[in-house]
Amino acid sequence: MYIYYYTAIGGRILVIKRMVPMKTKFRSAVDGWFSVLALLFPSMLIVILVLSIESADMIILIVLGVSAFIALGLPILLFTTYYIIDSGKLKIRSGPFSWVILLSDIKAVRPSHSALSSPALSLKRLEIQYGNNKSVLVSPKDMDGFRNAINVA
Repeated sequence: MYIYYYTAIGGRILVIKRMVPMKTKFRSAVDGWFSVLALLFPSMLIVILVLSIESADMIILIVLGVSAFIALGLPILLFTTYYIIDSGKLKIRSGPFSWVILLSDIKAVRPSHSALSSPALSLKRLEIQYGNNKSVLVSPKDMDGFRNAINVA
């Protein structure tokens, strides 16, 4: 995207054309196993909780209730895990967690299949190394577009 500035110098009108980076949003790829887990697990826990209300001890109900509450957060990740490239920054969002990385701090980007916890809903991931020995795993749907957008091939 370009922004045009008009200025008058010495009786002439000059046009200054300046490129402004556009905000680009990449959604996370989602593996089938995660979709099933995110939708089925909370449902199963709620059904078990409802069926065991009359016959279970209070401690079991508390454990099931807390587990169901935590499990309800999984479907939220399906809609809130994305990556935004804007104004020289990579903004990563996954549920209540977020990261901001300056594009100039990125040292390397390489493919990964690590199962470590990360803001990635697929095991087909990119490891982004930045700063002083820091890294984060992401899984954009459009891997090539993402890599091009952060100018690391």
